[in-house]
Amino acid sequence: MEGNMSSPTCLLGIDVGTESCKAIVFNERGESLARSYREHPTLIPHASWAEQDPYLWWENVVEVVSDVVKAVRSSSRRIACVTVTGQSPVLVAVDKFGSPLMNAIVWMDRRAVDQSRTVARLAGLAEDPSMILPKILWIKEKQPHVYQKTYKFLQATDFIGYKITGTFATDWFSAFTCHFDLESRRWPEEILEHLDIPLERFPEVFRPTEILGAITQEASHKTGLEKGVPVVAGGIDAYMAVIGANALREGSACEITGSSTCLMVPSRRKIADRKGRIASAIFPLLPHLFITWAVMSSTGASLRWFRDRFGHSEESFEDLDREAEKVSAGADGLIFLPYMMGERSPIWSPSARGVLAGLSLHHTRNHVIRAILEGCAFGIRHNMEIIEESGGRIDEIRSCGGAARSTVFGQIKADVTGKPIVIPRETEAPALGAAISGAVAVGVHKDIKEAAENMVQVKYRIDPRKVLSNRYDLAFRMYKDVYSHLKEYFNRYYSPSNDSLPARDEPKWRP
Repeated sequence: MEGNMSSPTCLLGIDVGTESCKAIVFNERGESLARSYREHPTLIPHASWAEQDPYLWWENVVEVVSDVVKAVRSSSRRIACVTVTGQSPVLVAVDKFGSPLMNAIVWMDRRAVDQSRTVARLAGLAEDPSMILPKILWIKEKQPHVYQKTYKFLQATDFIGYKITGTFATDWFSAFTCHFDLESRRWPEEILEHLDIPLERFPEVFRPTEILGAITQEASHKTGLEKGVPVVAGGIDAYMAVIGANALREGSACEITGSSTCLMVPSRRKIADRKGRIASAIFPLLPHLFITWAVMSSTGASLRWFRDRFGHSEESFEDLDREAEKVSAGADGLIFLPYMMGERSPIWSPSARGVLAGLSLHHTRNHVIRAILEGCAFGIRHNMEIIEESGGRIDEIRSCGGAARSTVFGQIKADVTGKPIVIPRETEAPALGAAISGAVAVGVHKDIKEAAENMVQVKYRIDPRKVLSNRYDLAFRMYKDVYSHLKEYFNRYYSPSNDSLPARDEPKWRP
């Protein structure tokens, strides 16, 4: 735990991430005062499925919030509000009592490929089985008993919000993953009617920075938070990271890498790509600002997979960094595709798979680690170049999330992209962004822009080494060539539409 606060008021951000639940308390200057986290597993019952247990999220949230509340209370500080952020799109089907009816289907799940084609035809968008409507259609078709009992379709943040307020609510950004129109503030009623999905199964939608409820007596008893403390609408971790990294001006991109990677690029106009490889939407919290976004599915998850499956006992990511540093740029021709759960931007292929290309007897474990880090950086560059070709501008990349703590990975990203990597003081930018939203809601700061300017500080900057540009240009071409040559192979043999049956060892659901 951390301490020292000049003001009695502080702000709690809760982050329900893919790998863990975090609670961080900040003061009005964005300095962290207390933090705690608990990990939770992702269940992979079949090759293209990915689930988590919502009850475990809640158990972890109770523990981490209890930890930070005790630290704050011991120094006579007061938590002014709570804001929740987290992973998305995540589908949590609940009954009228808010109890989950099955495991949550998380964003990396690819089971709803057929259903995503149906939604894509109606919405006029690229097929994406990670989105909410394909997941709902899958439940409707494959688990009708669950669908019939569902009172509300929530997301991870909504579920935790319900547990602490008793209110079924969501935010603009989370609703956007179900085709909620950010400009007209409307659910896609025509699409829902065509799919025969009742509008009333979706929660009420709140603007981020708007108070949606208050801590209930029951939540107070479990977490130690005071009853009646305001709970503020937050949003998807990627959008909250844009705020928490203060990437709120054109030219300053935000890259957040945890299990996945999101590249968020602000601009003063909407950026369009005719091929649909990246997407752009209005950022409704600031005037005349749009965010172009690209999302990769399993970047950090690839490194964690390698460590967990092939690492030594008690091995840390810092240990992996030290091994990667021993290998020269380009990993001696070893190329890694980080498509371990299919891929979203820019190839949008649920059939894609992870690949190590160019292996020889010369290569060592260190080469593999370096190739994984470089492959993730190549994925960022791939998306970045499409955004720039479409008219976006990137002068710097503000890097946050768990991977931002790695200076080795930071230098690789700078060298591969040719852009300076800026590391903020607080790398858990989603939690800070959530706290900033809360600060606006309770009047600590007047608006998002002022709050971010006051609460976000830069720690250091990593500049690209131009001497490596030719080497990485070649490796990047090799990276793209590997996928182009394997694309048809992936589609032929790894289509998730062939993965309709659960594995025999499917995890049991606890009611």
